[in-house]
This record gives sequence, C-alpha cells and structure tokens, in this order.
Amino acid sequence: MGMQAQTVADALNVPAAVRAIANTPTEFAAEVRGVDLAQAISAEVFARVLELFNHHAVLCFRRQILTPAALAAFAARFGKLEIHHMTQHVLTDLPQVRILSNIRKNGQAVGVSNAGMHWHSDLSYKPVPALATLLYGVECPPTGANTEFVSMSAAYTALPASLRKKLHGMRALHDRNFRYSLLYPERSPLTPEQVAGVPPVEHPVVRIHPATGQPALFVAKDIVSTIVGMPQEDSRQLLDQLERAATQPDLIYAHRWQPGDLLVWDNRCTLHRATPFDNQHRRFLYRAQVEGEVPVAA
Repeated sequence: MGMQAQTVADALNVPAAVRAIANTPTEFAAEVRGVDLAQAISAEVFARVLELFNHHAVLCFRRQILTPAALAAFAARFGKLEIHHMTQHVLTDLPQVRILSNIRKNGQAVGVSNAGMHWHSDLSYKPVPALATLLYGVECPPTGANTEFVSMSAAYTALPASLRKKLHGMRALHDRNFRYSLLYPERSPLTPEQVAGVPPVEHPVVRIHPATGQPALFVAKDIVSTIVGMPQEDSRQLLDQLERAATQPDLIYAHRWQPGDLLVWDNRCTLHRATPFDNQHRRFLYRAQVEGEVPVAA
C-alpha cells in the first residue's frame, strides 16, 4: 500500500494547521487548501506556499480553474520558466506551457502522450535540471493515469551509513538518449540533430537541496547510463539497487487525478513516473516547468 498525501488544512490562513491523514514514514506530499490560484496571490501567501513546497516536495491544489496564462503566472513565482527542448505540443502564443494528452484531432495528436512512464527527475539530463514542474488536470480518466512520486531525500536517509559514505563524491552520467528508443518505441527515432542537442551531462549522485540543506539521491536507472569511473556491470548493479530502495511500494505516493487538480513538485529531491490508463478515456493536462540550478554535491 502506497503513501497518502497529508492535508494542509487551510494552511495559508492557519500556518500551524498541518496534520497527517495517514501513518506515513515521512511528511511527503501535501494538499494545500485556502487559495485560489486563478487570482494573483500576495507575496505573503506565496512565501507560505514556498515554505510548504520546500518542506513537502509535492503539493496538490484541488478544484482550481486555471487558464494556461494563470498556470504560467503562478509557475513564474517559483523562478524562470523553461521552454521544453522538444517543442512539439507547446502553446503557440505561450510556449512555456506544454500539452499532455491522448486526444487526437483530424488524425493528429494534440499533446504529448504516454510520456514519462519510468522513474525520473525532469530534465536531469540537462546541465541545469528543472527545479519545479507544475501539472494541471483539465480532463482526467476515471481510473489509472496516476502520477507516482518518491522522496529521494528519504531514500538517501534510509540507506546504510556505509553506502551513504560510499556515494559521496560519485558522479553519474545522465543521458536522455541512453534508453530513449526503448522507453518510447512508438515514437520516431531521434534525429542526429536532436541527439546532438542534448548531450550527456555529469551530476553528483548525492546532491544538496539549496533551500533545506538536505542531501538527496539524484539518479534514475533509465536516465543514468553509468556511474563515472565505475565498471559498467558494477554501475548497473548500484543504480538498480538505489532505485529499488527508493521505490518500494510503501514509499510511493500515487496521485489519483481529478479535474481541477494542480500538482507542483520539486525535481531536486523526488522521482516521479506516469502510470497507464485505458485510452478510451480522454486525458488533457497543461504543464509548465521552472528552471533550477546546477546540482551541488553533498
């Protein structure tokens, strides 16, 4: 049984009102109430949102009614918005917002479908990975299509002390192209220009969260091609071990989408993945992403 989100009951009005609705091993994922993100929020309210974001890593705002512009405006409070390097399905007049959808019109997909069904941290394969991702559900299937999360800070803390010590100083090679054709067999192969445009990049295996100072694992076995300087077989065994430890079923928060949900998550200390659903049901979401910083090693 996976983890449940905590409830931050009217947290923006009553800062101390944080209560767990499940006996979970970490304070991981929270629902925030008492704020309408269709309206411009004050600096004081956003400071409280940011505090909750840094503490919980995954926030859910339910029953929101957001235009793409309102989503982008809220996302921009966290930092500089990015335009995804895969420019298909971005909004023409607002390219910082991308569509995820299985809907087709006139035989053409209106959005990105079947993306991210493997554990990953958004854009970890870029020199400057993503800070936050914001995903807003407009149409959501009644079953399936969950988004699952794990805390890589909690995963690091739970490792044996000897392994934590071993990981410090290690660097991993993050490579978007490493398993792309295996992960997305239904897509056209990457062009040479697309491959060259996103070359592999090294990041520390354990990074420090700049806001909290907490260490977190920063690896995913389908994105990291190797641990730098380690024999390939040993590297794969270690990557498999770390992801297996981080993604045990009782450590996963599985978000069950409802229309009007806005999720905001911290890519610096979490992994996430999408889950399958019946394609007879329509799915449509808007996505925005905030640029982060170069990871700093623990």
